[in-house]
Amino acid sequence: MQIKNSRAWAPDTPSVYGYALLGTLAAFFLRYQFHPLMQSQFPILFFLFNTTLVSYKFGWKPATITAIIGMTLAYYFFIPPFNSFELPTILDALNLFIFSILFVTIIYLIEKLQRERFRAVLIARVSDSRMKIMAKLSAGKTLI
Repeated sequence: MQIKNSRAWAPDTPSVYGYALLGTLAAFFLRYQFHPLMQSQFPILFFLFNTTLVSYKFGWKPATITAIIGMTLAYYFFIPPFNSFELPTILDALNLFIFSILFVTIIYLIEKLQRERFRAVLIARVSDSRMKIMAKLSAGKTLI
């Protein structure tokens, strides 16, 4: 069965972006609180969790925004030299590239899974409505 509106699973309201930004701020606050303990270890971890949750709940558009903002904040605040946009080593650039690929992969996979889930829900609704129509039609016929 061809279902063309399975991409409409995510809410498309401005409040979604507010929640996404709020989640990014919460991830930043948590990572900033753990910064004395973690230093440069796992600079993107909290932002990755936030992007995963936003992608699951609100779709790929707000998740992409949280990924970009999270990568920028992590790069500036949590990758040495701290509070700077300098890249001291090629390894840091490689890490940022790998994290970018990870963000894109997570957003893509969650979006694909959510679309398929919503497609299954739509197919079930169509089947249910067709079954009700068939039941009404068969109840209306009487044998002579």
